Amino acid sequence: MNGELAQVVALVAHGNLFLSGKDVDLSTNSTLQYVSSIKFVRYESNRDTQGMEVANSVPEWFSFLRSAKANRLWHIDFYQQRQDIPAHIASAFSGGVSRAIQADLPNGFELWYPQWETGGEDKYKPWLVEYRGLTSPNSYALPRQEMSAVKDRLRQAVLRAKDFAQGTHWTKDFARSLEALESSAPAFPFPDMLPSSGFPLEARQLLAAAAQAYVFGGMGSWNDMSLPNDPEVIAEYERISEELYEAIQFAIVMASNSFEPHVGLQ
Repeated sequence: MNGELAQVVALVAHGNLFLSGKDVDLSTNSTLQYVSSIKFVRYESNRDTQGMEVANSVPEWFSFLRSAKANRLWHIDFYQQRQDIPAHIASAFSGGVSRAIQADLPNGFELWYPQWETGGEDKYKPWLVEYRGLTSPNSYALPRQEMSAVKDRLRQAVLRAKDFAQGTHWTKDFARSLEALESSAPAFPFPDMLPSSGFPLEARQLLAAAAQAYVFGGMGSWNDMSLPNDPEVIAEYERISEELYEAIQFAIVMASNSFEPHVGLQ
């Protein structure tokens, strides 16, 4: 799982906890460790090039959302809308797959799109992040589904990928993903993506399993796999890759959107 995606999960999860009235501290959150600055800017439209900055830190943004009477945040992923190249290939590039955080407001919705650029003066924190807010008359949040059905979809996709990957090191990643789906204490690559309360065990299992199976990226990743010059094998690889990526993304969205304020640490 890349840092851009992990940060959206963390902001949605902790933001919902904050909006429910709980104290939240992201000052040492792992999804912000390589970020030298983060700001939140509202734009009037896609043609607006200036925008109006409403916060230059995560705590300020959370407070701004509370003052705007936002009652819920949602992880929105538009991975199915890209047509030029497959989404699992686009995921290798910063901003390659469009995603946003939706804030439900009293009179509509606001979508906050992350934009990542390098340029930080601290070489250990090279990223400059801006979340760009645009109002929307419609909600893009997917209907919540039974965790058991989402887990089954992910399990089947990972099993197919594991079978295809026999003889490669990817089988270990997929095996660990399947183990995480049943773990009583699932672990994340970004260990503090979710707060210690508000999310049921099944959501934590899903997020951990999806993160473990997230093998997509650039050089050396699943996208860079060496394949025989066999059209049938290549077609099977593309089908499995697409199914796996979509199952992973769907699992991450469902897990990060499963916040319930009265659920304790599982």
